[in-house]
Amino acid sequence: MQFGEAREKVYQRLFGKAESVYHEVFLLRPHVDVFTHARSSPQGKVCALVTGGMSDLPMNVPPAAGKAAPRRVELIFYCSEPKQEYLETLRWLARFPHDQNAWLSYWHTLPNGNPPAPVCGSEILDTFLFMPTIVKRDQDLPKQLILAGDPVHFLWVVPISSPECKLKLEHGFGAIVDLFQRHRHPHVFDPRRKSYV
Repeated sequence: MQFGEAREKVYQRLFGKAESVYHEVFLLRPHVDVFTHARSSPQGKVCALVTGGMSDLPMNVPPAAGKAAPRRVELIFYCSEPKQEYLETLRWLARFPHDQNAWLSYWHTLPNGNPPAPVCGSEILDTFLFMPTIVKRDQDLPKQLILAGDPVHFLWVVPISSPECKLKLEHGFGAIVDLFQRHRHPHVFDPRRKSYV
């Protein structure tokens, strides 16, 4: 509860008051809610869907990852409207490292099944890429939220296609960054987006 109060105070500073909270009904550990925060932009309303609770527990980060690898994270997803599937997907992703005794960090990919199935209303985007957020104000989270001595980082959830994932796995995260820059990849999710590869 103490972590939750601290986290929500920081979220209010970053985003303002939440429009809604998708509460987890079951008493699971960690308890993961998903907050919907609305922002205005030149393109219209943008929603930031943010998990709350994933950082209550540190992840099982292997020593080989080094001290720079975040032990506590929350997920952020930018969209034009908070669809139920988005909220449920974020909660599932937030529970994944704790349920599997694993970890998620920047540039990790997680396919949606084997073989991967499309996600979030897309016909071709079937894998999740976790990136540093490109929204400047949201990059301040590690400076503002420290739980049990660990700074909390946002992982930006970006659905990608299998060919894009293959490019990243074969050529490194720099290749996917270059690809996104060439195509001016927006931070707001578009389920109609075509694969860049």
